[in-house]
Amino acid sequence: MRCQPLRRALCSYLSMDEKVIIRKVTVEDAESVLSLMYQLDRESKFMLLEPEERTTTLEQQIQIIHSFNDSSNKVMYLLTNDEKAFGFIVGVGNTANRNKHCMSLVIGLLQAVKGQGFGKELVNKLEGWAISHGYSRLELTVMQHNERAKRLYESCGFEVEGLKRHSLVVDGEYVNELYMSKLLTA
Repeated sequence: MRCQPLRRALCSYLSMDEKVIIRKVTVEDAESVLSLMYQLDRESKFMLLEPEERTTTLEQQIQIIHSFNDSSNKVMYLLTNDEKAFGFIVGVGNTANRNKHCMSLVIGLLQAVKGQGFGKELVNKLEGWAISHGYSRLELTVMQHNERAKRLYESCGFEVEGLKRHSLVVDGEYVNELYMSKLLTA
């Protein structure tokens, strides 16, 4: 069995009979999720935390996952083969009456799987969950120079709403972020 072109980069990680799926995170994923987060911190300057800045322990990660699974206003999906996590998307809904229709999202994908459609699949999965839970707006921030992520979000229907000037400091330089959103319809 040959790997499909869309999934070719994963072949180095997977045996030919393994399947990559997107599913909700479980407590059993804690070690894989933590490993993914640490790897993303090292691989990407587009994530919030720098390498060595994350201090989450396995026990803390288990509690974080419990908090997601016990909540009606947040969710986390994994791109996984049930042994290794290759990416994630998190959605956290607001709770105040005036903005509880809004959900913020964060996505992270390992470099090896970028550009293969997984980001769009993750966003679509979260969007379906958000709609089924009564959300009518998704929102996010993205570094202004992160062209790949901007293209992903735009292809999913997100629009730029504004600019957060000097929002972050990366390698000693100020970085602007774009504020993007998508209005959802059931």
